[in-house]
Order: sequence, then C-alpha cells, then structure tokens
Amino acid sequence: MTRQRSMLMAGLMFIVSLALNPARADTAKRVYLITNHGCEDVCRSFQHNLESQGPVDFILRDVDGDVSRVAGLIKEARQLRPDLIATWGTGITLAVVGPYDAVEPSAYVTDIPVVYMYVGNPVQSKIARDPQHSGRANVAGANTAVPMNEQINLLASYRKLSKIGMLYNTDEPAAVAQADAARRDFQARGVQIIEAKLVLGKDGRPNASEIPVAIEKIADSKPDFLYHIGSTFTLEQIAEISNDAIAHDIPMFSSTEPAFRDGNVLLGLISPLASIGQVSAYQAGQILFHGKRAGDLPTPTVTHHSVLINMHAARALKLYPPMKLLQFADLVE
Repeated sequence: MTRQRSMLMAGLMFIVSLALNPARADTAKRVYLITNHGCEDVCRSFQHNLESQGPVDFILRDVDGDVSRVAGLIKEARQLRPDLIATWGTGITLAVVGPYDAVEPSAYVTDIPVVYMYVGNPVQSKIARDPQHSGRANVAGANTAVPMNEQINLLASYRKLSKIGMLYNTDEPAAVAQADAARRDFQARGVQIIEAKLVLGKDGRPNASEIPVAIEKIADSKPDFLYHIGSTFTLEQIAEISNDAIAHDIPMFSSTEPAFRDGNVLLGLISPLASIGQVSAYQAGQILFHGKRAGDLPTPTVTHHSVLINMHAARALKLYPPMKLLQFADLVE
C-alpha cells in the first residue's frame, strides 16, 4: 500500500469512527501524534496516560526515520486542525516547531499546541529557550536527559576515568549539540576526549561502512569508555557500534534505554521510557482538559533514573561491575 493511500485510509477510518459515535466527536480531543519508527514504549505510555485523563482520538503518523516527511505532515495537520500535536524526538520536534531563533510561520507550526516527548536537552537543541519554560507560546514538553554530572559519576564508579571516546554523525544538529555539551562537561572533570566524526557521503548522510574505521581510530587511544552520542543514525547502528567497540576491548555507555536494550552496551543510566511518556501526557492533559496554554506550563525534568549493567558485555570484556554498583543496579543478560 502506498503512503498516500495509507494516509487516505487512516483519514477515512477516523471519519467513520466519528460518524458511528457522534457523542464522542463532540467531546474527544484530537491529538496528531508523529513518531519516528512506530509507536514504541514512550508513545504507548503517552497514549495510555493521556487517555486516562479524558477522551482522546489519536491521528497516528510515522516518518520511518525520514524527518523530511514532516513537511507534508504539517500540511495535513493544518487541514485537520487537531487540538494538539505530539512529537517524538528532537529531530521531528525541530522539524515541526523550528528552532526558537529562526521560526518561519509558513514552514513551522505556531498556531497549534505542540507537546514534545523524548527530547534529551530541549535548550541545547533550541526547541526551548529556558530549562524551566519553553519560552514559546504553543510549545511544551519535558527534559528527559540524565544530568551529565550523574553520568560521569557513574562511569567513574565503574572504573578509573581518564579518557572517553565519542563517535557521532554531524548531519543531525541534536547529535552535534550533545557532543559539544558532553565534551565540555567531561573536560571540566579532567577527562580527555577522543572523538571521531563519521564521514558524510555525497548525499550529506553518514555511511554505516565508516563505523569500523571510526571505532579503530578511537581504540588506538585506549579510552576507558565509548560514550554514546544519541542520534537517529547511531541508534539504528547501535548493535554494530557496540559490538565493534567490544571487539576492540572498549566498554560502551549510554544514557538512553533503546540504545542500551538494542546494543551490546555495558553500562546505562537511563530515564525509563514509561516515565517519559507519562510526564509528556500530563502536560498534554493540562492543555487539552484544563485550558492551560502550552507556553505557560513549566518544563518538568524526569528525576527517576535507573542503572543498567549488561552482563553479557561485562563477560565479553572481562570487566565485571564493582560490588557497590551491584547493590542498586539492574543486571541484564
């Protein structure tokens, strides 16, 4: 089925559902939800927690990793006029609302409330002006990033920390911003950074074939950890990145749960996905059912974090966790 036909069928099904249940059409709020690779744990948590607050009809759209599709979805959303747009991830959110210092109303959504979810650092990405408020009339969301100080403390508690390797792609602004922030914080703690930027092809996108070369370059300096810089590309390639790292005796760390779960990552400090969806749903509920303006809502921070240790990776690296971490870490096979 073509994408156009699929969208048409979804629209017809939505219209039929309203015809069969006119009372619901009068009361249910319409939420236009844009995801990146299907409705995963964050999305499902968002839906469940929002539906618990009141009647909601979701209009689901997915870009399947291609953020360039968002422009077409914005046109559709303007025609449908939902009560709220929910966005998953930094790339999609930026494509919907634009950076706060370069908003073009014809290209971005400025007149429909937007709640973002699973955005690690909205200020660095220029989605929000301030850590406490978005500073934008129609934008709200939560800060789900694990504080860098906590990440560095955990890394240093696992093994002595003097060098950190970083591999990332430069075609995603959020990845570049995360790398810049991580570099600054690690260096402030006296940790040397060994980094490799993935070479971009003629199409302006990274090539997975460059990963082994980049890992080998980093391995030559014998870093204590490979620090995962989150991006759509590195998440898609996390299995290869983490396995190549282990092949060079480099343990890997991530602060995102999907990367830890999908890769052979030794250590993780993560904000649980269900919590991320829940806090975003609370904000959406405030807008939809309590008449709050998106820009007036404070930006909450997910404060509950979990330590995860991959014992398969630990055995492969012969790098077993210190006893003090075993007291509170979740061990994953």
